[in-house]
Amino acid sequence: MQRLRISFERGAPVRFISHLDTMRCWERVFRRASIPIEYTQGFTPHPKLAVAAPLPVGFTAEAELMDIWVRKWMPPDSVIMMTRRQLPVGFVVSSVGEVPESIPALQAVVRAARYRCVAAHPGGLAAAEAAVRAFLEAARFEYEFLRAGVEKKQDLRPLVQELGVRAGEGDACRVDMVVTLGQEGGARPDHVLAALGFVEPFESIHRESLSLEC
Repeated sequence: MQRLRISFERGAPVRFISHLDTMRCWERVFRRASIPIEYTQGFTPHPKLAVAAPLPVGFTAEAELMDIWVRKWMPPDSVIMMTRRQLPVGFVVSSVGEVPESIPALQAVVRAARYRCVAAHPGGLAAAEAAVRAFLEAARFEYEFLRAGVEKKQDLRPLVQELGVRAGEGDACRVDMVVTLGQEGGARPDHVLAALGFVEPFESIHRESLSLEC
């Protein structure tokens, strides 16, 4: 069995597809491309695919990571060519490389994500800059939100590693941030934007990269 790591882009045409539907899409792509994906054991076998961090609906990304397990050895370049022929519009495979079977799961080593966001602030750029300064200077910054109809509260401050804002196109601002991700929890960039007072719906939220524990 061979373990391959795929880096791929997810563009605007597929930004509203759920994580579950995204994984089903990849299953169909590999089946049509004749990639011999390994399946789990048990009464309900599933293809052995694993992403580093599911991308929320509405986001785009350029450096998503996914591990797949195949039943026989395949040249990574062949996997790229065979897969690209079957991909729907909106998905792009950037690279495929072989990784050792013994290394930890992607979900266990992802630590942070860098985002580029475009959003408008009711007070304009000056108010957005003031909100960012206040956030960075705060010891705590609690944000309340609903999850499955239940009210939750989260301290966002320790989960935001980097945060900056500058002028964007028109009345919009560009907000760049690095937030913590991982199995023990993390921050969503849309929650950070909302906590800073940016106007929803946000124009775009794009994941530029994922950071893994070395």
